Amino acid sequence: MTGFPFWTEEKLRIQDTDLNGHVNNASIAALCEAGRGEIISSVAGEPRSRPLATALRRVTIDYLAEIHYPGRVRIGSAISRVGNTSITIRQELFLGELRFAAAESVIVFMDRGTRRPAPMLDAWRAAAERLAPTES
Repeated sequence: MTGFPFWTEEKLRIQDTDLNGHVNNASIAALCEAGRGEIISSVAGEPRSRPLATALRRVTIDYLAEIHYPGRVRIGSAISRVGNTSITIRQELFLGELRFAAAESVIVFMDRGTRRPAPMLDAWRAAAERLAPTES
């Protein structure tokens, strides 16, 4: 569980399970979203106070193992790429020592008025660069 400078923890809920008895893929996507939201807020501040909006451009999730309720999930996140108007977030999800999912997401920063991509603020760029993956 190394390589991630940012960690989020979420509790599994009964409602996260499906008819097969395991945690559903949509719930795993929501866990990724929780981690993304926290790392973006650590870079850009709380959503309502940001001068730029954010939008999810792309997300890919690899489901690596089945997990079951109950438990606490740890989400490791790192900003693997900092562009002019976007960042790429790499994540891995763990239940105990079990790595059960890996995700990559592209977040675009947008002008609130035009809803078009906008250059990232310098302070945000510096904060994002500090959250690069660490050596494993």
